Amino acid sequence: MKKIIPVALCAAFLPVYGFAADATTNTTSIFDNTRFFIEYGASIFSSTGTKEKLDGETLSDVDTTSVNTGTSLSIGADFDGIQLAFTPSYSDQESMSVTDLSLQLFVPFMDTKLQPFVSLSAGIGFVSIDSLDVDNEIGFSYGIGAGVKYTFNDNMYVKVGLEYAGASFSFDVYGYDADISASGFGLTTGLGYRF
Repeated sequence: MKKIIPVALCAAFLPVYGFAADATTNTTSIFDNTRFFIEYGASIFSSTGTKEKLDGETLSDVDTTSVNTGTSLSIGADFDGIQLAFTPSYSDQESMSVTDLSLQLFVPFMDTKLQPFVSLSAGIGFVSIDSLDVDNEIGFSYGIGAGVKYTFNDNMYVKVGLEYAGASFSFDVYGYDADISASGFGLTTGLGYRF
């Protein structure tokens, strides 16, 4: 009887040991399914708030809408649906153009063909303004958005989203300290290929 109890205890714990061993050998992380992707994007951006200051004095605080278009090319990694990308983009509006270099994060909500997502971006921008002889002055850019991604197959997908984005620039113009900030909403689209 004394020999049966230890044997019975060992037999009782064998399934627990087997489950624990199986759990340690079959663990996965988001890095196990990492792929790379490239994505071309186009956007329409409506600038609804622009502030201009010269030596700390506000020159204008307009709330009029001006529309500009832009294009982007994203290169990044896809961590089982979560995408992190380096995204250079360019937009042009009347006498001002902005080149932006951002890091973007896309986080999906579901693992289906049609995926809602949220996005965050931050980076640096370069502004050129013909009327002020300003050429490639550096500033800060940001964005937050949401949209949907549709996957055609294991490689191809499209994205459509709305984004609130902005940028701020400080530079010297004709001996004065100038500050320009702009923000607004944009409709963004993207066509991507994962490999």
